[in-house]
Amino acid sequence: MKKQLLNTLNKIALYSLLIGITASCSNENYGDDFNKDQYGIYSANYKSLLAGAIMNFGQNGGDRSNAYQMMPILFSQYQSQVVYTTEQTYGDTPGAWGRFYANQIINLNEIISAYSNNPSPEILLQGSAENMIGVSKIFRAIIMKRLTDTYGDAPFSEATKATSDIFLPKYDTQKTIYEGIISDLKSGRDMLNTTSTRPEGDILYYGDLNKWKKLANSVLLQATLQLSKKYPSATGYAATEFNSALSNSAGVIEKVSDEAWFTISPGNSYPNPLSDFRPADYRISRELVESMKGSGNAFNRTSNHTPDTRLTLYANSGTMSAVGLPYGYNSNDLAAAGYSTAGVTTISVKFRSNSSAINLMTAGYTYLNRAEAAAKGWTGEAVTNMLTQGIILNYNTLDTHYVLNTDAYSSTNPFGGTKITPNAAAYASARAADIATFGAERVIGEEKWIALFMNGFDAWAEFRRTGYPALLPAPSAVNGGVIPRRLRYPIEEVNFNNSNYLKGIQGLMPAEDKNTSKVWWDQ
Repeated sequence: MKKQLLNTLNKIALYSLLIGITASCSNENYGDDFNKDQYGIYSANYKSLLAGAIMNFGQNGGDRSNAYQMMPILFSQYQSQVVYTTEQTYGDTPGAWGRFYANQIINLNEIISAYSNNPSPEILLQGSAENMIGVSKIFRAIIMKRLTDTYGDAPFSEATKATSDIFLPKYDTQKTIYEGIISDLKSGRDMLNTTSTRPEGDILYYGDLNKWKKLANSVLLQATLQLSKKYPSATGYAATEFNSALSNSAGVIEKVSDEAWFTISPGNSYPNPLSDFRPADYRISRELVESMKGSGNAFNRTSNHTPDTRLTLYANSGTMSAVGLPYGYNSNDLAAAGYSTAGVTTISVKFRSNSSAINLMTAGYTYLNRAEAAAKGWTGEAVTNMLTQGIILNYNTLDTHYVLNTDAYSSTNPFGGTKITPNAAAYASARAADIATFGAERVIGEEKWIALFMNGFDAWAEFRRTGYPALLPAPSAVNGGVIPRRLRYPIEEVNFNNSNYLKGIQGLMPAEDKNTSKVWWDQ
């Protein structure tokens, strides 16, 4: 009996131990109950996603932002490099598009998805479905235009769909992407409803939906003109879409007050990205300076022969006596050519301080796009009137954003100086007269170059499409002497998405991943 009792007690103890072990090893969802920051956010805040996408695009637009941001500015020959000359001599290094997708498009796609699927009342407090989706579509189109203009074919329809188990997205053709851009701009614009809850997180227009509509139409003018080499006819796809946007009841950007400018705020960790560049490494280019002076020497790359007082705002001298540095030389070749960096100036602090304003779309540029469309015969508008308005409005907006007081301009008062608007009409008249001698599209293309100063991505896209101004390749070029037509695909795509990367290359001419290959609309 004693032995039998002992065996029974041992079994009870063993069973109790097993029950304890089983209970202690039960499945737990640690994501729900453990290791959480009690102050953390674990669900999407859609206004923050929208603000983050706008802010991130305004600051840099791509990983490795410093070099990436500066390359289009150098390709457009607004600045010259002094010592480190890899970018201006066209070193063919891979680009970067990580932030376009990971910090911008994924935010906007998340908003579009959430507001398209029976959004909760709490979500709708951040903006009505039509307004959150509409603004997100418009801004996504703006981002995709920059991305595809820079690289060519790229992920779009399958981009940022890791939640659908698409980790290696296909490359859509640039033609397909542009059709998507135009569709997004139109559908986004038409969704906007001024009578419903305005979108929170809108740090571009702060809920002014009428201005968003004008922005969408103005970007449509820009995007359709970018297709003019593929669809040149006045009755073709590009011209038809251009006229549809121009005649839309919402209108286009025609006043400085309707323009889209990023809200640069260093105190809120939102500085102008150009402030990261060391001024000692750059000078304003001699090509730009002599073109704006209207000089008769070989450095003038335009047909202009009239002094353009926008130079007093662009150059750090604050005067028309600025001296630029010849573009595209390495240091040895610069000395061999008889030039030096002595006495040359940088670009104005107005454009490179941490609080300097950055534009996304201006009235002046919109009028210059209308001038070009008129010159192509796409519209019945008067070319000279559109050109004149474009130039005058560019003077106006420069005064509005860069001349904020009448005290003398200096490094400690970068936004002081003399207004240039009083000189605008005379200069515009002279340039309109130049059309008779040099042709409308040349003069308009040159004026776009001046108006887009330091807006490198748009200026570079315009130059590649139109050939204006008549920029020459860097004398010290290392790529065979070709002003880059694109950036190479990111190295991550070569390594991890190789099969789709190889298909994307087939859209280039020649089909090689080089900075000399042309994207579809440039072929």
